[in-house]
Amino acid sequence: EIMNLREGLILGYSAPRVTVEAVPHQVRSLIGRDSIFLGPSQRTNDVAFKASVEDIYTEEIVPALNRYADFIENDYLSQAREALAVSANPNGEACYPALIQSFVTKAVPAEEIHAVGLEQVAKIREEIQVTMDQHFGGGDISEFLRRVNEDPAFTFESEDAVLKYSTAALDAVKAAMPRAFGTLPKADVLVKPYPEFAASGSGEYHSSSEDGTRPGIFYIAVTDPAGRSKSNQLATLHHETYPGHHLQGAIALELGDKQHTLARYLWNSGYGEGWALYSERLADELGLYPTPLDRIGLYSDQIARASRLVMDSGLHTMGWTRQQAVDYMMNNSGWAAVDIQNEIDRYISWPGQATSYMLGMIELRRLRTLAESRLGKGFDLPGFHDRVVSMGSITLPMLEESVTDWITEQGAN
Repeated sequence: EIMNLREGLILGYSAPRVTVEAVPHQVRSLIGRDSIFLGPSQRTNDVAFKASVEDIYTEEIVPALNRYADFIENDYLSQAREALAVSANPNGEACYPALIQSFVTKAVPAEEIHAVGLEQVAKIREEIQVTMDQHFGGGDISEFLRRVNEDPAFTFESEDAVLKYSTAALDAVKAAMPRAFGTLPKADVLVKPYPEFAASGSGEYHSSSEDGTRPGIFYIAVTDPAGRSKSNQLATLHHETYPGHHLQGAIALELGDKQHTLARYLWNSGYGEGWALYSERLADELGLYPTPLDRIGLYSDQIARASRLVMDSGLHTMGWTRQQAVDYMMNNSGWAAVDIQNEIDRYISWPGQATSYMLGMIELRRLRTLAESRLGKGFDLPGFHDRVVSMGSITLPMLEESVTDWITEQGAN
């Protein structure tokens, strides 16, 4: 990594100073008795294994982390670029389109990304406002979304209550899946609290086994229940489990030799994250957000992804300042200020990736609308979904070709 960064500097490429400044501290924070690298030794009673892990940590990992932090602090930081935009790098005008092509897997001009983001934000704000007016007495959207995340009336009483809430929701979505899919994965998925060593995580899915015998695991954070809002629990669960990442990913793994190995194991963000975001809305079609608060959580998640289109393209191609991005997020989310700062750093450091969620979902919705319009009463929703998830993780142009072929086949039948 150090060699690669040195070569980049020689060629004139660098990361933005505003994000590089935090890196030495972040790297050094990985050193200590609570280091994640010592996790394996803390989860076993095997004395020899513990000693081996700790030797590797002390003799190899710690020196490497220190070398990297020292390099960033003493050599790289002074040469990091002042500009936020990736387009400030050599041949910068080509950088952003290439990154969009890489993450979304299709070419979308920055101007179009920005316009689509503004349009989607406006639509979702209207959905939020209608729900607020009908069920919560109206008011300012950003203030209400912040209140939803902080007011004890919307949070949990205990860690056990957090787990039970998500477990019940998982049971409900599992029962609903035959209404939208003809094929379901063999592998089950379970909800579990994060293990103690990773309790600060926000929630993540760990995949099932290829033969379906080991279930997928959706780890959720249950600590600090009084500070954990109920509002976004269901949208996140549907994104990560059914009909989202677990359903799609487990089916891909279980395809065996029916699909190419690359499509089963590799990840295309436009397809994968697009499917998961599509799944949040599909769950709504299936009646799986039983309360207005649950629906507010869905809209809150969706507007965050739409806002990313605006901010990512603004920062990297339109000369947006960091403060412009912060202000935009403050006006269109209920997130705490510190979380927004971290989110903006993500967009600055990882250009293009954050657009793949909403752009992927929009493409999936477009293909479904195309199928519905061409097939009319002959449109079969489970059949459409089965086609979409039966190909493994493919590019969006490949998905369009597959769905178009399916429409032709269905029309002939």
